[in-house]
This record gives sequence, C-alpha cells and structure tokens, in this order.
Amino acid sequence: MPVRVTGQAREIAKAIDNFPAAYHAGFSDVRAIGRRYVAAAAPADDVVAELAQALRGVLGRWGAGKREAPELRGAEEVANVLRHGETHASLASLGRISLSALNSLHGRRYLNGKLVAPEELATFESNLFGALHILGEHLFVRNTNATYPMKAVLLITGFMPAFDSQVRSGLQRGGFLGMDKTQYLLPTDATRADGKKIARLPFLLGECWAACTWQLHKGIENSKYRELLGEPGRVFDVLLFMQANKKNPVLVTYDPPGQSWYDWA
Repeated sequence: MPVRVTGQAREIAKAIDNFPAAYHAGFSDVRAIGRRYVAAAAPADDVVAELAQALRGVLGRWGAGKREAPELRGAEEVANVLRHGETHASLASLGRISLSALNSLHGRRYLNGKLVAPEELATFESNLFGALHILGEHLFVRNTNATYPMKAVLLITGFMPAFDSQVRSGLQRGGFLGMDKTQYLLPTDATRADGKKIARLPFLLGECWAACTWQLHKGIENSKYRELLGEPGRVFDVLLFMQANKKNPVLVTYDPPGQSWYDWA
C-alpha cells in the first residue's frame, strides 16, 4: 500500500475542523446542486441556472479573478456550457464514480474490485480531461492552468482533489514528489507526466480510503463535518491542503517518497 494515512483519528478531525469554514460551506452549497445536475439524464434549465450561479459565486470566493487567477465568464456563458450535452455527459460520468470504488494493485487500475479494461480507461480519461478542458475554456477567460477547472470538477462532482498550490504542496510534503512547481498547466491528456498525475492519483487515493477506512471514518465522525463521510475526494482535498502548512502534521503519505509515483499503467 504506497499511500496511507499516518495520522490518528483525532488529527484528521482537527485538520477538517481547522480548514476554513467558508470553504466547507462553499463546497457543500455547490455540491448539493451538483448532485442533482449529474443525476439527471438531461439537466433542467432551473438546475443549470442554479448551479451556474452557485459555482460562479464559490469560484470567485475561492480566488478566481484575483491576482493571476483567470477571470470568470458571465453567468449566461457558464449556464450555456453546463447545459451542453458533452459537458453534462463528462461530468455525470465522473459524478457516478466514487473515489472509494477505485483501487490500484501492482501498477494496475481497478474499479469496484475489477481490473479496468483498456477501453474503459480510455473512456475514463477522455471524460476527465474532456471535462477539465471544456470547463477551463468556457468558465474562465484565457485559462491555461489545471487549478480552477479542477476546482470546478471537485465542486460539481466531488471526484478528486483540485491541484491548487496548497494541495500540490501538501502532496509534495507527503512524498508525492514532483508537485512543487509554481504553476500546473492543464495537460491535454494522460500521455505525459502531469496528465498521468491527474489520472492516477484518484486510484491511489481510493486504495488509501479502503485500507485506512477506520482512521478516516473515525476522524470524520469526530469532526464537525460528518457529511464528508460520503465525499472521499473532498476529504483528501482538505487533508492535503492542511498538510501543506509545516506547522500541521503530515496525514497522507506516499511511502517511500517517489519521483515517479504516477508512472504506471
């Protein structure tokens, strides 16, 4: 098991509770609408409008349009892309996959305990990078980095952590070497290193969630945010964000630390 939770349940609870309450609230608000959006065969206009408004609001509060972060497009443009069939199909596909159903074993990827066939992996990666690129282009103005499209995917689907600077630092500190770059350009696909990191990490974290269930569940249950029991992608996002601060303990580790932790099938 290369990825493990090294902290005790009380440390997990403390990290979750010390994570900014406004960030918890923002995720909860958008995710509630996102569940309805991804569950629909075709999203209703009122759900799309509600999601567009909530998503823009939270992304703005999370830094979009500030400093060097990309500007958000208008509400109608955001609604239009969320209404589009290709966008909805990609996000719905990710929303139906819980991180807890993913696993990695001997350098192979598994879903619900079954080895994922090459064509299934191709579809998964197409949906993941398709969603990131569609959202990157149509939610933001002149976006080039992975950070904010990943935040949007996290808010809507809860699928996996978003590679903002804090999460990347938390990954680096936990032994996922090669994540300490000043910016993370959005990869086209998973053929090169940065794309592999995005596509492989969910399977490693899914394995960790299964192997360290007791610690994680106990920590979440002891926190103020028990609803995160059903949001493993967000839990890891929070823990990695918090462990970027060297005053906090390292809770999620890749052991032994590896430069090529992502370089497998």
